[in-house]
Amino acid sequence: MKYTLIILTLLLTFSFKVKAQETDLKIVCNESTKKDPEYSDDIIIKTCEFKNHLFKSTGIADYKGRYSYKYELFQIDKKDTIKVKNSDFFNQKAIRLEKLINQKLKTGYESNSKIPEISDCMKWIDFRYYELNEFGISFTDKNQVEFSVDYGIGSACFNISSSSIILELSEIEKYLK
Repeated sequence: MKYTLIILTLLLTFSFKVKAQETDLKIVCNESTKKDPEYSDDIIIKTCEFKNHLFKSTGIADYKGRYSYKYELFQIDKKDTIKVKNSDFFNQKAIRLEKLINQKLKTGYESNSKIPEISDCMKWIDFRYYELNEFGISFTDKNQVEFSVDYGIGSACFNISSSSIILELSEIEKYLK
């Protein structure tokens, strides 16, 4: 009886912790479009709520209908929503995350530089180390985290003007506040 009670207590404790983690890491995203008289295509607005934060990405099409995105991050307070930096969302260990993302970006950059069809465009990219606050952050439909960087090159090389690194939520969990 004593062991049954201990095992039952352990099972309940473990199941509550798992349930709390599932709730804690729940991402709720909504995507909408709106017409803007200044643009011929719709503006795409995607918002995702995660851990008291609102991640907003706004997509605006160019003259060819290709979308570029602007990213914003807000902390949701009880009384207000405040715009914050990416670094405010992560803990002090986030420098490791920043290094990981940069390492993956560099690997992709080096690999793409060897592709003859895009090598001329790749030369326009002044590749460097990017800080956490320079990334756009969004979430995929599979609840993965997407870190995007815009290289700031011309529209003639639009197909390589930005890069994204997608990580599983479990990979970044240790870097969250």
